[in-house]
Amino acid sequence: MTSETTPPVRLILDRSALLGYAVLRTAHVGEPVHEVIEDGVRFGVPVVAATEALTMATGKDLALLHKLLTLTSCALLPERAEDLPELTFWRRRTRRFDLAAAAVAGLTHDAAVLTGEGPGYFDGVPLIHFSG
Repeated sequence: MTSETTPPVRLILDRSALLGYAVLRTAHVGEPVHEVIEDGVRFGVPVVAATEALTMATGKDLALLHKLLTLTSCALLPERAEDLPELTFWRRRTRRFDLAAAAVAGLTHDAAVLTGEGPGYFDGVPLIHFSG
């Protein structure tokens, strides 16, 4: 009997990337997401970033965002109690909890964070920055 393994998370989408995909429909977000899917790995979305984006999107944009978040290649990433020190550090540094969660997720999964808010992260987090 073989056990199925869950593909690793190789890209983290923050709130700006989610909105870039669903609202701006920028190829700078769509292409990396589709590359991850084609490679058979997953993209991660911190739950708090998803919550922020879902409250900002409306209509067709909201529907597209829901569709993205329900793909099998999407890993919704909850905040974990053991990450409290790192979340606190990054919250102080970024001044936003959604950015802190994305930073911690990127470091935890050894994955780059796709963002339109690169300067908000400062140094220490691997970023793929897009202009939105």
